[in-house]
Amino acid sequence: MKKIGFYGGSFDPIHLGHINVGVRILEAGLVDQILFSPAALSPAKTGAPPTVSGNHRLNMLQLALEDVPGCDPYDGELQRGGISFTIDTLQEIKGELRLIVSEDAACTFDQWKEIDRLLEMAPPIVAFRRQIDKKKFENLSSSIKEKIEKGRIDTPAMDISSTEIRERLKKRLYCGHLLPGKVLDYIHQNTLY
Repeated sequence: MKKIGFYGGSFDPIHLGHINVGVRILEAGLVDQILFSPAALSPAKTGAPPTVSGNHRLNMLQLALEDVPGCDPYDGELQRGGISFTIDTLQEIKGELRLIVSEDAACTFDQWKEIDRLLEMAPPIVAFRRQIDKKKFENLSSSIKEKIEKGRIDTPAMDISSTEIRERLKKRLYCGHLLPGKVLDYIHQNTLY
């Protein structure tokens, strides 16, 4: 059975840090394919919906990933609409599933819908970029902490955030070192951000 990594997020916009995590996981042989899924609306961000439409975010994902073997966009959450709960989405995907998250997302697992069932269905691969601050994980159960540690993968530090990129774009600052060229061209052609 094909090993599939599910990597959800706003991807507003997708950047080189996201792609770097995907490539690192593929090169480690943890999965055969990664599905990058832009959320229609993240449960953690209901008060701050994505800046650009789902269609634009999906188009940017397609451009960013077209030359990255094993990484593909997935539009299931956009098609479904509403709040994107990972547990609901993973029930639609066939394969041996793994959930790909950053350490920052993992430390909020106690707030995720049906987290114990989710982590049984799709054991996590947690991308760590820096030294662990164990205090961030204090609120999690010991079984969840154990799953996080078991699924840990260290990724090179790329201090990039979509929020920072949006701010830089608003100020007309250079972003070629943060985004794939095709994505940056798309942003300029469509006057996004």
